[in-house]
Amino acid sequence: MLQTGHVLITRRTLLLGAAASTLAACSAKTGLSGPADKPATANSGSPSGGGKSAGSKGVTSNVPASVTMVGDSITVLSKEALQSVLADLGILTITINGEKSRRIEVGNKKPLPGLDVVKFIANSGPPPDMWIIALGTNDAGLYAKDAEYQGVIDDMLAAIPAHAPLVWMNVYRNDQLPGCEQFNALLRTTLLKRGNATVGEWFQQVTKTKESILTHDGVHPNANGILVFADTIRTAVVAQMS
Repeated sequence: MLQTGHVLITRRTLLLGAAASTLAACSAKTGLSGPADKPATANSGSPSGGGKSAGSKGVTSNVPASVTMVGDSITVLSKEALQSVLADLGILTITINGEKSRRIEVGNKKPLPGLDVVKFIANSGPPPDMWIIALGTNDAGLYAKDAEYQGVIDDMLAAIPAHAPLVWMNVYRNDQLPGCEQFNALLRTTLLKRGNATVGEWFQQVTKTKESILTHDGVHPNANGILVFADTIRTAVVAQMS
């Protein structure tokens, strides 16, 4: 079954997120993770791992003990807020690997393609209980045919264990809207077929919210947008846990 994590962010959510972001800025102990970096322990919690209680948000579900997120510059900008909202759900081990200009499978060591990072993590130890992918923004508009987008989506899914819970954020950039819509439609259809997956609806947040959440480049989140992006991830993770 395909879940969707679509809830428009209100001013109240932004204010709550601002408090969470401030907390994260004061308490975060880790920098940007590389493929070989150790994950951050985000919440001391129970040593037995994820259980039924999902932290202070009051969510009751199967909380994953560990989550790995692989993304691009939007992930880099949002890391502190992401650490905060995921830890607040009761997730014990949070690994966030982001790098600017990262594409799904095109590139070299600077930046390392997301597919290579996922393969490294999947093959280098116990896999996380949940994966979050926030990639595709830098691929939008660079392929002409559905089959080309489908290929990179399928390659990424092949690198993630088929049974693993998955959240994949859809994409927005105002200079490549047709490419974003093409990618997002294929992503949704593909995750529906895969099952055990949730689409995080960043495109919808950007296009429907009345808040100003992007910088002048029409791609990267501003201070408000960072909070919205993190809360959109949180919403999608909660939907996937439910």
